[in-house]
Amino acid sequence: MQEWSGNNRACTTLWSTLFRMNQLFTSFNESGALTMPDLTFFSPTDSSSMRRQAATILADQLDNIFIVGRGAEYEQGVAHDQAVAATIEILTDAEKNLTDLALVVDENYLFWGEPRS
Repeated sequence: MQEWSGNNRACTTLWSTLFRMNQLFTSFNESGALTMPDLTFFSPTDSSSMRRQAATILADQLDNIFIVGRGAEYEQGVAHDQAVAATIEILTDAEKNLTDLALVVDENYLFWGEPRS
């Protein structure tokens, strides 16, 4: 995955999940370029430690929703801790955008209807 696309399950699942969690309020097409500070969890007044804690909570929630609620599985060779840690690294980087986050999600989760590699 190189770009934000409605044809990519990681992009659409990530967007719809964040939208329902009130982390973003933009349409799908507008959301790929959003940076992490555009998400509601990312408070510019938080210390980096507090921001990491908030990102850890969000990453764990996303993992639970993807695995339990959306029926995703971890990609071959990926475990829970690895998937959550990769998500946290993107969520805590103010320079990263939603497309970057979707790329990491796509690398770690196999969503319903995706072919196993």
